[in-house]
Amino acid sequence: MPIQISPQIILRPLNLLDASAILSLVNLNRERLAEYLYWVEDVRCVDSAKQYIFDRVNNGLNEAHWFKIYFNNEICGVFAVKSICPQTHVAELGYWLGDSAKGNGVISQIVKYLPKLLANTSANAIEFRCLEQNHASIKVALRAGANLVGSIPDFMVANGIKQNLNIYRVTL
Repeated sequence: MPIQISPQIILRPLNLLDASAILSLVNLNRERLAEYLYWVEDVRCVDSAKQYIFDRVNNGLNEAHWFKIYFNNEICGVFAVKSICPQTHVAELGYWLGDSAKGNGVISQIVKYLPKLLANTSANAIEFRCLEQNHASIKVALRAGANLVGSIPDFMVANGIKQNLNIYRVTL
C-alpha cells in the first residue's frame, strides 16, 4: 500500500522485485553511497541486490518496515523504520537517497510524516545513527529536532578514516 508523503514523494514497500531498480540506483550513486554505507560494495549484481533487500525486509526486528522512495514518480532511494525497541520504544531510522533527489528535502519530509506512520506502534521517539562525517544525515536529524544522545567510538572506517557513530534522538 503506497504512502503519499507529498505530491512528489511516495513510499512503497520494498520487495525482491525491486532488485534491478535498486541495483541501478546503487550503480549510479555507488561512489557517494560507499562513503558512509558498508553494504554498497556487496551490491554488484541482481542477485546481491536481492540479498540486500531480503536481509532487510526479513530481518525479524520488532516493527521493522522497509520502503522504496519515489520522487517525481522515479525510485530514488530507500527509507526504513529499522526497528522499534520494545523496552525503550525508540524507532531507529535508516535511509539513503540517490543524487537525482538530493537537495529537495525528501528525507526531511518523510521524517515530518513519521508521527502518522508510527501512530499505531509503540514508538515514542525516533533515532538517527549517523557516521560523524555524514553531514547530510546529521542535518536531517538536527532539522527534525533531534539531539546528540550518544556515540559509538571507532564504529567503522569510512573515507579512509575511523569514524564514530553518533546517535541523535527526538521525541515524537
